[in-house]
Amino acid sequence: MRWAIIIPLVLYLGVMLAIGVWAYQRRQRVTEDETAQYYLGGRSLGWFVLVFTLLASAASAGTFIGGPGLVYLGGYGWVLVSIFQVPTAFVALALLGKKFAILSRKLDLVTITDFLRHRYEHPAVVIVSSVGVVLFLVAYMVPQFVGGTRVLQAVTGVDYNTLLITFSAVVLLYTAFGGFLADAISDTFQGILMLLGGLVVWIVLLSAIGGLGPVNETVTEVNPDLFTLPGPGGFTPHMIASYSLQLGLMFCVLPHLAVRSMSYKDSKAVHRAMAVGPAIMAVITLGFLTMGLVAHMYHPGLKVGDMALPLTLLDVLPDGVAGVLFAAPLAAIMSTVDSMILVVSGVIVRDLFKTYVKPDLSDHAGARLGTMVSAGVGIIVIGLALKPPAYLEYLIIYAIGGLEVLLFVPIVVGLYWRRGNALGAALAMTGGASWYVVANEWVPGLALGMFPIATASAVAFALYVLGSYFGPPPRDEVLVKFWGSQRAIDEMLATSMAARGGQPPSADAEKRQTP
Repeated sequence: MRWAIIIPLVLYLGVMLAIGVWAYQRRQRVTEDETAQYYLGGRSLGWFVLVFTLLASAASAGTFIGGPGLVYLGGYGWVLVSIFQVPTAFVALALLGKKFAILSRKLDLVTITDFLRHRYEHPAVVIVSSVGVVLFLVAYMVPQFVGGTRVLQAVTGVDYNTLLITFSAVVLLYTAFGGFLADAISDTFQGILMLLGGLVVWIVLLSAIGGLGPVNETVTEVNPDLFTLPGPGGFTPHMIASYSLQLGLMFCVLPHLAVRSMSYKDSKAVHRAMAVGPAIMAVITLGFLTMGLVAHMYHPGLKVGDMALPLTLLDVLPDGVAGVLFAAPLAAIMSTVDSMILVVSGVIVRDLFKTYVKPDLSDHAGARLGTMVSAGVGIIVIGLALKPPAYLEYLIIYAIGGLEVLLFVPIVVGLYWRRGNALGAALAMTGGASWYVVANEWVPGLALGMFPIATASAVAFALYVLGSYFGPPPRDEVLVKFWGSQRAIDEMLATSMAARGGQPPSADAEKRQTP
């Protein structure tokens, strides 16, 4: 075993545990709105933590392991399409942030499905979205652990099961007990590590080989197609347009990212995060992905692209420095998975159990149940990752696209178009997701030469508009909740209570009330 690499990784895991202990102790001091504290950190994030927790959750192991591997095998086309993820923070916060933050406070929203339940007021919308989120996110988490563990096993010499259980157990502990605050603070630390890692990799490797000039010359001699379009990756204009949807515009509705739009403190925080986020994501993306071609200088002819950057780092850097940099992909995995665990936990506890099984679940009991469910989800993911079924590896290929097709139209269009209703949302989710799966599995012609996400999203949008015009419009109460002021909401509730001979609740009580 290579202890000079292992020791920095162990120290990194120790820092993560310390963050979890701190967040758990702080959480124990909270006596009100415990569920919001657990799932959203009390909606108190400043711009610095907001931007790093959002970007760290977006940048998975693919940015650090799979991305350079795809560039190694498929050329600069992968760098081109990966650029679409650079404005992730700007798009998410601009499209969702302001309205989500206001609504989450007015209506006590904690999860994405909370939004859908209040907006459409129909169990079919809630159940379909909840089941889809749980299945797709669990399918996404398992390969994250598996792929990252295999790469780290190759460079450290540690047994696969030992490595997997160790770092996944750390994720499980600080997420289950520390909640969103531990997730956000750890994401900040991990995001800084990713940013510095991208800069170091870029500077060190380019300095060692004398810049990109020698790389371009070497790769051109070996495989000139790596510098052309469509190239080995098949990057036609249609495919590039598809990637712009999947990694750009629609990326913001992934549940573990969208929920960040409910968590920030004030307008100042969101505006700064929107300004700074794209610059940080550009460094993280370019710093690692472009190194996929640099790996041709050291390891030409690799069959497994995922090993291109790890093996190159071992060749160029001392083991101790390499160990610090290998914490970056570990951070990417952990920061993505911890966010997903909280999303799945929130869906199960709030959107399914409290809504349909135990409506009188208290705030304190809900927070405690959230801890147990988060732990249970983590254990399931660890179990699947120990012996991952083959179909999960295939499912992850379109898990992100499936979530986007399922959620983008009901969330984004429903956020801005008042006429949208439950029938439109249900048709959009079921019809769009069905088109997406059929085009992926059986009838590729339905994709029209693109990723199926493009045509499936068009179908979802058309069905949403059709259902919204043929179905009944939203109730006036929904329109007041989503487009009225807090005063209008209070007046509506006062009128309703007076008609029933009761007393109107206070504004604070209404904010915490779940219909």
